[in-house]
Amino acid sequence: MPRPKQSAVWDRALRNPYEGKPHGWVQWKGTDVCADIYCVCGHHGHVDGDFVYSVRCPECGRIYALNGHIELVEATPEEAEEMGHEPHEAT
Repeated sequence: MPRPKQSAVWDRALRNPYEGKPHGWVQWKGTDVCADIYCVCGHHGHVDGDFVYSVRCPECGRIYALNGHIELVEATPEEAEEMGHEPHEAT
């Protein structure tokens, strides 16, 4: 399934809400995703699937395009040690 055609919703969905803050970008490559979804109507749902570029709330019917930006939350040295694994190197 190819990514949906470019439209105004993608311009809004792909904006960077973390500009100037630590952040990352998920590059959707058609791989399987497992995600918890929280709608403004209060519904909390879950989705598993391939090519998940958008989701629909089963309660209110709203459709959301997924933004690939993710927040990076800095760990203190103590918290990093408590994570119990070696982090991936961002090259």
